[in-house]
Amino acid sequence: MIRDKQRQAAPKPGARMALSAAAAIVLAAFALAPTGALAEDSVAWGQKIWQDKAGCNYCHGWAGDGVGGFHHPGRPPSLRATELTRDQIRVTIQCGRPGTAMPHFDRFAYTDKRCYDMTAADLGDQMPDRSQVTLQRDEIDALADYVATKIKGLGKVTQQQCYDYYGAGTATCQMYAPKSQ
Repeated sequence: MIRDKQRQAAPKPGARMALSAAAAIVLAAFALAPTGALAEDSVAWGQKIWQDKAGCNYCHGWAGDGVGGFHHPGRPPSLRATELTRDQIRVTIQCGRPGTAMPHFDRFAYTDKRCYDMTAADLGDQMPDRSQVTLQRDEIDALADYVATKIKGLGKVTQQQCYDYYGAGTATCQMYAPKSQ
């Protein structure tokens, strides 16, 4: 009698397989879907890479407005005004911009056709320099997330944005104080 109840309670082999496939699909969907916390972590990590590892602020400025320090050759474009999509920003970080001072951060860019479907031989003297620092794929993704969500489209730099970057009360941010009327 116990054996009969076990047989009745156990799903049929085909049903078990369908249930497992459905569960796998649901789990995969949750694993691939960006959560708010996960996206925020990526953006925060991207800011750390911007500031501390990739040195983007040396050319593009801390605010991404193209006002960098004396390190940059020429004036880089303002990322605050860019119309590039997040994916285009990612490719630019990975592959640089041929014929410009924008370096590539992928160690293997142009060794194969992963960048713009071109190799170093195809580019000749238009080959972008390799950055002194190379980034892994997930670091490039995080940096692109940061630029796309915290820099792109922000317009004029504000004092609050400066405090968000440097910390509250930083003297550097006084230059962005609202003008009194």
